[in-house]
Amino acid sequence: MHLYKDCSDLSIKKFDIIYKTNDFRYLIVGWDGYEEIEVPKGANERWQDIRNEWIDLLDNNVIAYYYQLVLESVYLQTRYNVVKQLLNMIWMRDEFDEEAEKIYVGALAEWKYKWNPKQNKTNEMERLLKQLKRSENKIELKLDELEKLKKENDITDDVSSLEKQAVALEQITGKNNIDTETTSVMKWVEITKLSESINEQRRKANGK
Repeated sequence: MHLYKDCSDLSIKKFDIIYKTNDFRYLIVGWDGYEEIEVPKGANERWQDIRNEWIDLLDNNVIAYYYQLVLESVYLQTRYNVVKQLLNMIWMRDEFDEEAEKIYVGALAEWKYKWNPKQNKTNEMERLLKQLKRSENKIELKLDELEKLKKENDITDDVSSLEKQAVALEQITGKNNIDTETTSVMKWVEITKLSESINEQRRKANGK
């Protein structure tokens, strides 16, 4: 079982899915998204390396940075909703058997929420609800940053999803059929930078 090694061989489509869902199985080369398979050891570390490389590749490009904020916002909102639901389910249960406890604790840990079953249930719930509240505040800050970036750079909601962004890039660059499933993260960033350069030239030509 092999993992994609970096931004040169991971597709932007799989990158987008991993960022939004935290499902590291999409790092497995050849995985079709349907076969039941466990996340291999080292996948989390590999994802962090790829994500850090992606951030370096962005190089302060406005559109690429906007898309980064969109992904981060979607991830935070997804995590918030999933964790909130898990905590509600835990609170409704009077007691856990060993298997159920393992499932819930593991599910929370996947979203970086650590539940200690050896501690008092009420205390653990209060602690994680405080963490959830901090996450909610972080979401609001990200959304505010997105709105500010949109207004300052005349960015439309057309780039708020991967497929819409692909269409926008095709229109700007004149490239046809940008396939998100085969375009690598590295190439995607370069196309995005090209589109920003073309837009900048057009703004200068129009005296803006």
